[in-house]
Amino acid sequence: MKDKKFNVPNLRMRLPRFWNFRLPLPGGVHLGGGKLILGSMSMVALGFIASMFVLISSGDQQISFPMTGASYDAPGHIGSRIVDEEFPAEQSQTLQLNIPANTRIKEITFENISLGKFGLVDSFQISGSSTTDLITIGTVIIEDSEFPTMDWANGDIYSIVATTSVEAAGHTFSPTMSSSTNDVVVGSSRGSTSYIAKDMIVDRILILQSTTGGDVIIETLTLKNVDAFAGAFNADYFEIGTLILRNLKVGDDGEIDSSDFYINNSVNINNILDGVQDKPIFIR
Repeated sequence: MKDKKFNVPNLRMRLPRFWNFRLPLPGGVHLGGGKLILGSMSMVALGFIASMFVLISSGDQQISFPMTGASYDAPGHIGSRIVDEEFPAEQSQTLQLNIPANTRIKEITFENISLGKFGLVDSFQISGSSTTDLITIGTVIIEDSEFPTMDWANGDIYSIVATTSVEAAGHTFSPTMSSSTNDVVVGSSRGSTSYIAKDMIVDRILILQSTTGGDVIIETLTLKNVDAFAGAFNADYFEIGTLILRNLKVGDDGEIDSSDFYINNSVNINNILDGVQDKPIFIR
């Protein structure tokens, strides 16, 4: 029996040469009888990309709290650059918070802050507008901090607690005792904002009332490990429920016979615990 033979056809396929493939582009698109040139669209796209590149390469940056060299208008956190009057030729490192009347703030906290610059009068300032437009604070806590001098004037404090861990190169507490001083308690924080700054080097910090017509309301102001080598702590036109001072050092000369820590007679208080120790503190 003879073997059967099967012939398989030889199949060959020729692939098209895609590298020679060309797709004609239309010269334009007709919309409503008008011709929109694709080249024009390309130019617009290129212009948009170029403008974004210029913006990014320019290094412009939005200023947001707590960036220094800027002032912030509460309750906002976006700031604007400022120029220090004392040093107009130098870039400012001031942190300034402007608070309009009738603004409510839950918390202002400064922690691990290094302050000071030669030539500055104040390294930390709190100031209302007048005796009728005050910065009103439920509780002020200053602890683990150092200032060359400290001065409180033109305000009301219901209760002052200065523990024996407070040391000063001389202190003079001569407030006016007044039973009419208010024990400030800040209630609801609904609709309020907070400002918190930590681990910074700053020339000075300013908390200022920026408009009249009512008080600024702050629930708690805390300074923890805030140290200044130059410039005073200065507070004016305020109303405080409780002022707590602990582990605080004040002094700029090491002389206990001249006071560096003042609570003036323009401050009305209801009660005071004065545990301040006079020691030859000399902050450098």
